[in-house]
Amino acid sequence: MASSEIVKLNVGGVVYTTTTSTLCKYPNSMLGAMFNGSMSTNLDENGCVFIDRDGELFKYILNYLRSSRLALPCDFKDLDQLTVEADFYQITSLIEHIEMLRLPVPEKRIRMRYLEVIEVRTGNLATMPTMNSRIKTIISGRRDIIHKYLSLHQIHPAERERLQLNTGKDFTEIALTGSNVRLQVGECLRNQGWELAESQMSTFPSGEAIAHNYKDRWSLAQIKGDQSLEESQCNGIDDETLEEISLLSNEGE
Repeated sequence: MASSEIVKLNVGGVVYTTTTSTLCKYPNSMLGAMFNGSMSTNLDENGCVFIDRDGELFKYILNYLRSSRLALPCDFKDLDQLTVEADFYQITSLIEHIEMLRLPVPEKRIRMRYLEVIEVRTGNLATMPTMNSRIKTIISGRRDIIHKYLSLHQIHPAERERLQLNTGKDFTEIALTGSNVRLQVGECLRNQGWELAESQMSTFPSGEAIAHNYKDRWSLAQIKGDQSLEESQCNGIDDETLEEISLLSNEGE
C-alpha cells in the first residue's frame, strides 16, 4: 500500500478513516505489520479492514498514532482495558505511557506565606477614622518575602537600602510610606495572588485624642516545588514557622 493511501477500518463495528502512514507510525507494532504487507487483513462486506477489537477504545489508539500523545478524558475509567488494547496492538511507547499513568500521584504540599500590615491613625471621635492623621504604617513578615512582593516606592526611604542589602529569611518589621500605603499594599498583594485572611480595627484612648489601629493579615498558598516558592524556600528552623498542609487524594479528614 502507498503511504498516503486512505484506509477505512471496521474495529468492532465502529468505522474509522485514516491513512496507511498513520497506521504504520510504529513499524514493529501489529498495525504496522498489518498495513506494510507483513500480515494479511480481513475485509468486511463494505470493503473495510476488519479488526475484532474494542471499537470505542480504538479512537485513543488511533489518536496516539496521529500525535504520539496519549490524551484521555479527566474521568476516564477504562485504563485496564486500554492497557489490554495497547498490548494487543503491540505499541510499546503507548504501553509505557499508560504505565506512567498508573504510578502513584506524588504528595503535594502547600506552604502558607503570611504578611501583616499595621496602620496607626490618631484623631478625635468627631471625624471618620480614615480621615484621621496617620502616625505610622508597618509591614511584618519574612524579609525576603517583603522584598519579593512589595514595590520599593512603598517602603520608607530609610528602610529601602537596608532591605536591599539584606533579603534573608529572618522576620522583620519594615516601615512603609505614603498617605494611602495600606490600601496600595493591599492592592499590590491581591494582584499577585495574596488573599486577605483577616482584617481588624481596634480603638484606644491616646491622651485627649483617640487612636485607631488597623491590622490586615495577608496569606499566600504556594505548592512546594513551584519556582516562586523555591526562590524563597525555607530550611532548618524556618520550616517550623510555616504552616504545611498535605493534600493527599486518600485523605478522609
